[in-house]
Amino acid sequence: MFYLRQENYDQKYPKFRVIKSQSEFWLQNYLLYEPLSKIINSTTQYPKYKHIFLLDDQRFSFFSYDIQFIIDKKITISDIQKLIQEKLSKAEKQTKEDFIFSHIDSIFVNWKEKQFLIWEQWEISCRIILVFLNRDTCWIFNDIFWDFHTQKNIEIYPESFRTISFLRKNMNMEDFLLLYIRDSQCKWILVENWFYKRIDSLNLWVNSLMQMYKDNWISKYRYKNYEEIEDNPFAKNIVIQTLEFYSKMLCKRINEKRFWLQNIFVISSIMKNWHFMEIFNKTYSRENNKYIVPFHYSENLDQFWKTREPEDIDALIYANLILRKEIQWIKKTI
Repeated sequence: MFYLRQENYDQKYPKFRVIKSQSEFWLQNYLLYEPLSKIINSTTQYPKYKHIFLLDDQRFSFFSYDIQFIIDKKITISDIQKLIQEKLSKAEKQTKEDFIFSHIDSIFVNWKEKQFLIWEQWEISCRIILVFLNRDTCWIFNDIFWDFHTQKNIEIYPESFRTISFLRKNMNMEDFLLLYIRDSQCKWILVENWFYKRIDSLNLWVNSLMQMYKDNWISKYRYKNYEEIEDNPFAKNIVIQTLEFYSKMLCKRINEKRFWLQNIFVISSIMKNWHFMEIFNKTYSRENNKYIVPFHYSENLDQFWKTREPEDIDALIYANLILRKEIQWIKKTI
């Protein structure tokens, strides 16, 4: 059983998307408009649950080390721990933040890609990723737990961590831009060689677009579907002009960051506005000869009998990963 809590970061109006496992195949979903401290405190009421926090990526620091070596015996857990500790000692000299977890990927054994490193031998190459959480966030957790590292039922991850891995495996892309457009946050993550290169924010969030709708007296068309807008030529013209202006501003800011060579995956509720997606994709493709993909669904993900919102995708990927592991464990114990 688990609680999965994903942060939609906003200093003034904090919001968390929550997924609670009710059974192996049914998940309860709801929103909480509470600060992180209160969300953390609520975990103490459910000590038998696993509590997973998907926090804003800007709370973290990432270190990556590509390594190659030859070993004439099968790799053990102890060998892996030594490799991680060696790289951790280097990373800790470059940051004062708290180490929270490591991850090993891009594993090749004798030039063949492998899922796991343990029990392999001979010519090995892999990448060790070390993830650190900033001190301010650690203090919020420690106000509740004294030392959250000792809490075995608490897990903390960057919200996009598994999403990037999922895109790598399913889209086979090494470099791309992951763009979150939320009510009060527009965050981009530049991914190069399947790893975090840069993370930053723009001031062109959904609320900015909604203000443009309001200024142009078309607020009610924010919630109209594609057909309803098409049926009103006058309103459609104003909507198109507004979306073109917003898209040009967004593309301009992306180009200023020198990201024009990247394909973009968009995670946002605004993806339901097909006029926006058409205009944004056309504007970006014309200027950069790259494309924009609305990422909110995959046939490789169980939806758990519910129509998901576009912003559910990060939490949904984690929920699929957790439940698959639990089902595999149940099968092994039968």
